[in-house]
Amino acid sequence: MPLLFLCSTEFVQAGAIPAPEKAAITIVDTTPAFWSFWEAAQGKSEEERVRLFMESVVNTHPELYAEDVINSVALTGAGANKDPGKIVANYLREVIPFIPRMKSISDTIQHDFELFAADFTLTFPRYAPAAPVYFMVSIFSFDGGTRNIGGKSALLFGIDGIARFHPQDDNLKVFFDHELFHLYHDQIAPELTDDDAPLWMSMWEEGLATYVSQKMNDGSTEAQALMSPTLARQTKAVLPKAAKELLVNMDSLDKKEYAAFFYGTNGRADLPPRCGYYVGYLVAQRLGAKRSLQQMADLRGGELKEAVRRALEQLAAQP
Repeated sequence: MPLLFLCSTEFVQAGAIPAPEKAAITIVDTTPAFWSFWEAAQGKSEEERVRLFMESVVNTHPELYAEDVINSVALTGAGANKDPGKIVANYLREVIPFIPRMKSISDTIQHDFELFAADFTLTFPRYAPAAPVYFMVSIFSFDGGTRNIGGKSALLFGIDGIARFHPQDDNLKVFFDHELFHLYHDQIAPELTDDDAPLWMSMWEEGLATYVSQKMNDGSTEAQALMSPTLARQTKAVLPKAAKELLVNMDSLDKKEYAAFFYGTNGRADLPPRCGYYVGYLVAQRLGAKRSLQQMADLRGGELKEAVRRALEQLAAQP
């Protein structure tokens, strides 16, 4: 029996057009192109495998392989790597041990996403995203995240990133709920999720998504919500310093300051990479003590900023 829920999903192969009469989350699954490539590439030379990958995978959806989507390993557009063939050749060697799990994820991700989205609407019944959802191979640049595709927000999941960055026994619903919340937050409070938002808003956005994903999944651990077994411990060691820096730079628009707190590498010996997620998570914990998840999602404006400021002051004052 098909699942019925407020925000129905419609799954389509890459290039298909969803039926206009349906209010649905549009899913664009580009992974079949990868598996067709993978089968065709067996026994071929490295040069031929690279050519086939570019032709069968990248050129099918070039917008997914641009710099603003996969960053430094971009294969298309003005920011494309100067030697895309080398990037692809290295990737095709590195991806080999992850292929079995990627195939398993690819086979179940549409069904799992439908279940996760249905459950998400039980907590957030106003969830009605306009953004499409893509399943793809991301050249290991991400497991999931929101990006601008054709000038519009979209949610992307990299099956290779999921296979590489999440343990085999990981509860992927925690991860999916984190990303689904970003879409919902963008729907109801786009001023908080803007790419050019000040630092405190970015911290709130990521911290709240982390907090929500744990609260929605009974028995999930802090490490699962943070998507790291070590981030909490590493950040606790420098928590007052991190909180003070975030407090001083609440209104900063400096991309380097953002990178220091949210990138996987930050070039800072004094701050663990991605520590802004944990500080934001602790801020959300404090604000969530007497609020429902929906009330947390609805916070904004001066009330929210002042509450975030007070929470950061408390964290900065810890011994």
